[in-house]
Parts: sequence; C-alpha cells; structure tokens
Amino acid sequence: MKAERIHPSLDVEDAVIVVPLWRRVLSVVLKTLLPLLILAAAAHVYQHLMATEPHAARKPETRIASLVEVVSVVPRAAGPVIEAWGEVVPARSLVLSPEVSGRVVWLNPNLRAGGRIAAGEEMLRLDNRQRTADLRMAEAEVARIDALILTEKGQAARALRDLERVPLTLTEEQRALVLREPQMAELVAQRDAALASRDQAAVALSEVVLRAPFDAVVTEADVAMGSMLAPTSAAATLVTADRAEVTLAVPVTALGWIDLAEGGEITLSQPGIWPQGAERRAQITRFGASLTEAGRMAEVIAVVQDPLALQSENAGEPVVLIGSFLRAEIQGRAIEGAVAIDRAHLRDDDRVWVMGRDDRLEIRPVEVAWRGVDQVLIARGLVPGERVVATPLATVADGMALRLADSP
Repeated sequence: MKAERIHPSLDVEDAVIVVPLWRRVLSVVLKTLLPLLILAAAAHVYQHLMATEPHAARKPETRIASLVEVVSVVPRAAGPVIEAWGEVVPARSLVLSPEVSGRVVWLNPNLRAGGRIAAGEEMLRLDNRQRTADLRMAEAEVARIDALILTEKGQAARALRDLERVPLTLTEEQRALVLREPQMAELVAQRDAALASRDQAAVALSEVVLRAPFDAVVTEADVAMGSMLAPTSAAATLVTADRAEVTLAVPVTALGWIDLAEGGEITLSQPGIWPQGAERRAQITRFGASLTEAGRMAEVIAVVQDPLALQSENAGEPVVLIGSFLRAEIQGRAIEGAVAIDRAHLRDDDRVWVMGRDDRLEIRPVEVAWRGVDQVLIARGLVPGERVVATPLATVADGMALRLADSP
C-alpha cells in the first residue's frame, strides 16, 4: 500500500490527508444501495409469505329466525269485565231510642253487639206502672163524662115534654137553651177530649215495649237492666240482616258499559280474607248521584242478599261483614266480534305483533274498545285464528323471521 503524500510546504501538524476518489465513490454507493437491497429483500419475503398463507373458505351468511310463543285469536261474545272495589254498608240502619221515659225492667238477651233479632221481636221493656195508671185515669174520665151525658139527655127530654105541654113562641136560640143543647155540646166536647187522652195514654203504654222493625243485627248496645232511658237516649244501633249494600267506585267511562236492564249481576270476592275461589253474588240496583271525593270515581250501588249466610241456600258461603272492602267483577255489555288479549300483548301505540302464515312478523295497529287491568278488548284489527306474538323481543322489524318451539 502506497504511503500518502504530504505537501512539503506544510508542517506535519497542518498536513491534510487526501482520500482517493474511488474510495469515496465506493463509500457513497455502499451507504445508498445496501439499505435499498435490504428493503427489497424484505418486501420479497413478505410477498412470498402472503402468497403462500392458507385462506378459509367464506360461507354464505345464515339468518336464524327468532323463537317466540304465540296465542291464537279467539272471538269473545261477552263484554269487558270491569274490576272495582267497594265498601260494604248497611242497607238500613236504625238508632234505637224510646219515645217515652222510663226505667228498663227487661232486656232481650240478644240485645248486644253481634246479636240477631227478628222483625217484631221485643228488644226491651220499660216500667209501665205510671202509663197503666194514666190509662185507667183516662178511661175513668171517659166513663164519668158518659154518665153526665146520660143525665143531660134525661134533662133535655123532660124540658121537651114541658115545652110541648105549654106552647110558647120561642126563637131558635131560646129553644136550644130550653132543650139544654149547649150543655150537651159541652159534654160531647169533653168526651172527645177524654177519648183523646185515653188513646194517648194507651199509646204511651204501648211504647214502653220496643220491638225490632225488621230483621236486624245489633252493631252497638249501650243499655242495661235498671238503666233510665229518655227519648233522647241511644240504647242500641241496628242494621238490616237480610241484605247489605256495596258502594263500588268505578271509572266514569265504565258507566256506559253497565246495563241495569239486563240484571246487573256482579261477583264479589275478598282476596286474602275469603278462601281461594270463594265468591258471593250481588245485584246492581242504582248509580250514585255524585262522584267520590277521592279519585273522582263514579259510584255503583249493589245489593247482597243474606249477607250473613243465615239461609239454607247460602250455607257455607263467606260472610259479608259491614265495613268490609270487597273486589267486584262487573260483566259489561257484549261487543260483537271483539277479541280479548292479555294487556301485556298490546305493544306501544296500540299495536300488536302478529305471526303471519309465512312465519313473518307483522306489526299491526288495532282499535282498542276496552282497557282492563289484565285484558284488553280489540274491536278491529285482528281476525279469529290469527297468531299474536306473546314473547317480548328486544328488536323487531316488519317481516323478520319467526319460529315456534316445535318448528324444525
């Protein structure tokens, strides 16, 4: 290798090394081409790998039909079932008070809370000695006046005979005085007053005995042997035992569905109190004249016969107690061609999901005639035999495929 030349005029320290041209060209070529060669080799390897990698065969997409349950549409001849709640109140209520004052000398053993008393049965008696004495005095007064009338009649007859023997010219007033007509008229008036007093005494004597005006149940009793009662005293409270009333609260819109002309029979129950399936029948008699203060509901009054189940035909039936809160089911007027479905099957905007003959979903609008608690009545939009989808679906679209559990 040849030694590099140093210019003779320069010192060693200031000498410049002169690199040959071929070496500089080689260095530039290596720095430029070598990275390009490496990149080209890498690209070639990548292309080879991509060309030789395995490929999975793409299968056609298969859409699975949604599994649903359906309910067959069946026409319903009956009308809507209106559910209502109401309180049992007595058909008639009576506060027992005597019309005369007196001391209680006898009490009916059943005159206590919960006791039953038949119509006309004695409930209590008051001391009648004073009333008996008053009646005897009134009768004696009538007898005394009757005796005076007989005496007066005799005197009038004698005056008439004297007048016939001695003819006199008398005016009508003078003749009446001679025949003692004013005295007779006074005695007749006194007798009428005495008869009135006797009748009043007899009535007072009869009022010492208090009788039940109807078949009754005693709800309250505040009387005992020896009690002193006055006309303002409340001895007991009676309610009818043969029937009771139920005041039901129903929506005002439901009144148009209730037809009193068809009988208005309803079914009563008391969930949680009466045995499972126990029911009583009642008859709607009238509508209330005003709305309830709570809820602004209409009042419907129904009558329950024999609420205490005392008659043989009601033996074993649940007892309807005053103050009970009962559930009533009222059968409304029939709607021809109506279809009843569960309320849960009615979707938003009054639409139902129908599974068509080709097992495709139809989102169909319907006309709702009645909305109940558990069911709704559809007047138009469904045909008997169609299948209503009962299964809730997260996403729905018209025409989507459906299938049943027994479908292949």
